[in-house]
Amino acid sequence: MIFKDMDEIRRHLKIGIPLPCYFIGGADDKRKRTILNKIVSITTEGGSGFDNHRFSGNVSADAVADAAFEITFGGGRRAVVCEDIPFGNMGDNEYKKFEQLITEVSGMGGSTVLVFIFTSADADTVKKDSKSSSGKKNRFEALKKLIDKCGGGIIRCETPTTAELCSIIEKTCSKYKCSIHRDLCAYMVERCGNDSALLQNEARKVAEYKGSGIITKADIDLMTCSTPDAKVFDLSAKIAAKDRTGAFAVLEELREMGEKAPLILNILSGSYIDMFRAKSARSCGKTKADIASDWPKSYPKPRQFLIDKALTAQSRYSSSALLRCIDVLLDAEQRMKSTGGNEDIILDETVAKLFSIK
Repeated sequence: MIFKDMDEIRRHLKIGIPLPCYFIGGADDKRKRTILNKIVSITTEGGSGFDNHRFSGNVSADAVADAAFEITFGGGRRAVVCEDIPFGNMGDNEYKKFEQLITEVSGMGGSTVLVFIFTSADADTVKKDSKSSSGKKNRFEALKKLIDKCGGGIIRCETPTTAELCSIIEKTCSKYKCSIHRDLCAYMVERCGNDSALLQNEARKVAEYKGSGIITKADIDLMTCSTPDAKVFDLSAKIAAKDRTGAFAVLEELREMGEKAPLILNILSGSYIDMFRAKSARSCGKTKADIASDWPKSYPKPRQFLIDKALTAQSRYSSSALLRCIDVLLDAEQRMKSTGGNEDIILDETVAKLFSIK
């Protein structure tokens, strides 16, 4: 069974009857962990005890099979979790053992639930240009097809969209008898990042502070912590507005947050690259959707607000000025990496140079 969305997954887990085997992948680690814990919980009546086995990395199929076929102490089901098994680099004979194990576990009538989970976004794919995958089919795709054929479940946890994150914020606030405008939900995503668990916690903090009523931007600014990204966006906005005092105040805030100069420079460079892309796209009649399509890795759905910011900010610069800014930022990066100079001083000098560009 290939689950199409989170609603299907929630309905399945609510029933409380696990499938014999699962494949869990995708980019959203929080969702993957939540789903895994729920599967283990409904399998072993709470997820603890001797009937819960976990393996990670380069483990053999025989070791997993020993756990899958052992006698349970309580006479119930057992859960066997395999995390980040490197199927793409595995020998043919060993891989076939795992295929056989999936088939046999699926025929056991539900006494064992076998879960394969992959913690990184691309761990369950074999890159086409990888030497280790040369001449081999994508084993992960073959594994998914086998699990689906044997009555198991395929779960793909992608990063929530901005709309989904806004809904999470709204629902969290409503639990505390507060309401929040959708525009402010989007502002909170920009300010706090797209980690669903973190956003839920930040929304709870704001709602508890407010007590009841309509949450304002001032409430969010007072009670939430902005990410380094959000602060650096403020920095680039201060530079574009020629606000020297404000820009260096933001720099000081970032340092007080413990952020290092190379990270600040990296994010700042990204904001100018965003502006240059937006300027170029605007000049040839391209839209926000076109920009997102042209650079899908830079602007996944939860981060497409960066395009809106860039489209607004690019009007303050000419194309040649943006190129000069990017040159200044590149020079600073090279100096930080090669000269051994004081990184904070290099960053301060770089910000000062950006102000000098007309």
